[in-house]
Amino acid sequence: MIVRTCVASLLASCIATVAPAGIIAVSDIGGGILLNSGPLVPGLFGNSETAWSTSALASVHAHLNSNGIATDGKITILAAETDYGISLMALIDAEIGESSTASLGHLHLDTVANGSNLAFANDSGGLITIGPASSNARIASGSLEWNSNGGGDAFAWAGLLPGNSMTFRFNRTGIAQLGLNEPATFQFINWNGAAWGVVALPVGLQGFTSTGDYGFAASVLVPAPSALMMCAAPLPLLLRRRRAI
Repeated sequence: MIVRTCVASLLASCIATVAPAGIIAVSDIGGGILLNSGPLVPGLFGNSETAWSTSALASVHAHLNSNGIATDGKITILAAETDYGISLMALIDAEIGESSTASLGHLHLDTVANGSNLAFANDSGGLITIGPASSNARIASGSLEWNSNGGGDAFAWAGLLPGNSMTFRFNRTGIAQLGLNEPATFQFINWNGAAWGVVALPVGLQGFTSTGDYGFAASVLVPAPSALMMCAAPLPLLLRRRRAI
């Protein structure tokens, strides 16, 4: 009985110790990068789909800025832990308080996820259409327009589970003002267990192509079992000792 209790305690301790945060693999960017999800502000998405409030979005930017990450003029991609599970977010520019002098930014977004994933948008222009949940895919598409003088937009998929996959495609809308930095427009943010940091990428992988596109695919990984296996290594010794008693 004592040994069984020890084994159970050891397993519980191992699971609590090695259980990783969400890991999202982003392909087609620098040969592929991994984004570890990290904690953000509580109550980030409110109580219902699909609205993402401006005050909540501003708190995300404030949190990242406090970690030394500049988001103004950028499209910032990160994985986060929220009240609705793991989320992959695209922050468009920085929501830090709009100026009364408007200077509209323009961008088109097409994104697809698993049919059961949750969608949240902060869409100043009200032009993003989010499809209903389904047994297959869920799609969000439309133009983004925001006041680039202190304002911003955002979109996020949430409720992500291992095996879920997503695609994002951003497109410049003709000759309309982009309202973002160039050529280093995109940045990917990673959680290292203690703080947020920018993933190092060549400038050539941070901007739109010559045709005005930028896209990537992402998938939620099943956590590798290696850490749990190493943690469980003493178990056979405990069991052998029990049989010997």
